[in-house]
Amino acid sequence: MQSISPVTANQLLSAIQEPIAKFEIYVSAAWVNLCALGGRNYLEDWNISLGGAGMTPNPIGGTWSVTLTNENGIFHPSHPTSAYKDYFVTGRKARLSIGGKYGGSPYYWQRIIGYMDEPKFDVTGAKVTISGSDYMKMLEDVELRTPNNYWGSSQIFSSISSEGITGAELYNEVDAMDINNEANNVTNWSGTYCQFTSVADGGGGSTYVGKCYLDETAPTYPEVKNLNIFTPTAGKQYKFTFKYKIVTGVNPLSVIIKQGSLILAEKTDLRQHSYTEDAVYFEAVNTDVIQICFKFYTLTQYDEFRIDQFSIKEFVPYYERYYQLPSECKGPYRVILDSEDIWQGEIDEGWYYEESTKRLFFDINKTVSAGTNNLTIYYFTTQAMEDVLADLLVIAGLYVNRAAALADMDYTDPAVDIDQVWFDAGTPVLNAVKKICERCGTSGYRFWFKWDGKPVFKPKPSPGSTAFTFSSQKNIQSVDRKQDRGEIRNHIVIEGKEQAEPVNRDETIPPKLRGEDSDATSISTYGERTLTINNHLFQDQTSIDNMCSSLLAEFKDPKWYCDVMITYRPVPLEMGDRISFKERLSPSLEVATLGVIRDVKLSKWSVAYPCECV
Repeated sequence: MQSISPVTANQLLSAIQEPIAKFEIYVSAAWVNLCALGGRNYLEDWNISLGGAGMTPNPIGGTWSVTLTNENGIFHPSHPTSAYKDYFVTGRKARLSIGGKYGGSPYYWQRIIGYMDEPKFDVTGAKVTISGSDYMKMLEDVELRTPNNYWGSSQIFSSISSEGITGAELYNEVDAMDINNEANNVTNWSGTYCQFTSVADGGGGSTYVGKCYLDETAPTYPEVKNLNIFTPTAGKQYKFTFKYKIVTGVNPLSVIIKQGSLILAEKTDLRQHSYTEDAVYFEAVNTDVIQICFKFYTLTQYDEFRIDQFSIKEFVPYYERYYQLPSECKGPYRVILDSEDIWQGEIDEGWYYEESTKRLFFDINKTVSAGTNNLTIYYFTTQAMEDVLADLLVIAGLYVNRAAALADMDYTDPAVDIDQVWFDAGTPVLNAVKKICERCGTSGYRFWFKWDGKPVFKPKPSPGSTAFTFSSQKNIQSVDRKQDRGEIRNHIVIEGKEQAEPVNRDETIPPKLRGEDSDATSISTYGERTLTINNHLFQDQTSIDNMCSSLLAEFKDPKWYCDVMITYRPVPLEMGDRISFKERLSPSLEVATLGVIRDVKLSKWSVAYPCECV
């Protein structure tokens, strides 16, 4: 109950002389009172249904409507001279305050603040009808769009080539066989039992190539080698690519890569008679220089071989071509490579994630070019539910940032942290808030806006000490008691987060976490009535089981309700307030009832408080 003590409220109930209301709109950075505009009161009629803590976690917004006199069409948008013709437009902020006159003096309580919907003009009847909502309207109208529908962080990487090659060229001899530096020489290469020279030959893609020619019958297999190619890093892998061609002869050749006397790699049986590219992979075991040797398995005079376009670069094998995400990562949700979205699990093109190591890999068959800071990986991080709610209020345009929203919000920390928070693109912010309310607390949280627009995020109000007692039966016009069979739920089913990530974009029905609970006695008495909740914010079985049990206990049996009606008595009670009143069963018998207000409906003529009896 806003800004008034129970004693004072009862005094006002008894002393009220006349119920009054004040309707204001926000024009040119100022509030304009339509009940005192130019000395006139243009407000004819009004109705309010307040938002607040209802029976379910569905956020309940307040609504209002007013009827105004439009004498001489002064509010009509086409009026040629009126200063008030632009007062009523969709989206303008408005507020209603309700009170009464006491001893001839007005006393108001603001009851709702929000925005106008479409105004309607009755030109013949000279009236304007305006309806609207509280700030919940903003949550209803705004939809979540990528990337604002995910909560987490991101990290930028430089992409690793799918060929596994990275870094600068390590073979930088200025000679005929260098892929980058063409020159008419074969410096640092020596031949045994053969001539090794540089010759012009554009067939392999270079101006000059290395020519090995057997000018005599060799006593053993001839070879060409370089004993000082480059100094490696121990433990690193490298890729040596080259081109070769057998000009004459039929015997093969082989290439051997060594560190000292240790053979690191060998490729044999090279037999092609036209220029062919091939590669050898090796891993350095220490920091000794790398040696390369071509051996020719022939002893015949006049056989000839040619070799060309040598290249050596560091090589990253597939199992090391990963992107390491930090320990706070709870799984990636979006990958952008070279400004393009990459799908998880898509065959030959997608990405995969290893939860145990927090590493992301591209498909082994995907072609990836090496790049600099061209890969962005977005990943989930653990989020507190009140923080996500604050962010949603920012997205809806009500606050500038999370800190401002939290500072203004009246909330009780639900102590619920979720590892992966997201909502489907196109989800209204209001629906996202509902899922948060469903997930928090053993029976769910409630979210609403107070009379002054302050957001509230708290557990559903439960009975306790009386907040307000009607001290006189004459203040209550009537009390109607009833039950609602339609709200009985004796079979509770909750489906939570998907247990397995989709294998590809075409898979739409993966398994989900699931729990259920039921009450046989209630089913036998009232028939089976199922409540099914689909909410991916339930991400562990314990939370699902606890919520099923809690909801079953709350809804398996019908509740008693009372509609408390008050005429001309706008006491400033709100949804969730606890009240005490008497039900008169006979002229001599009254019973005290404690209730929690579940709805508030105000009009010019009466006030209705539907209450859950407890």
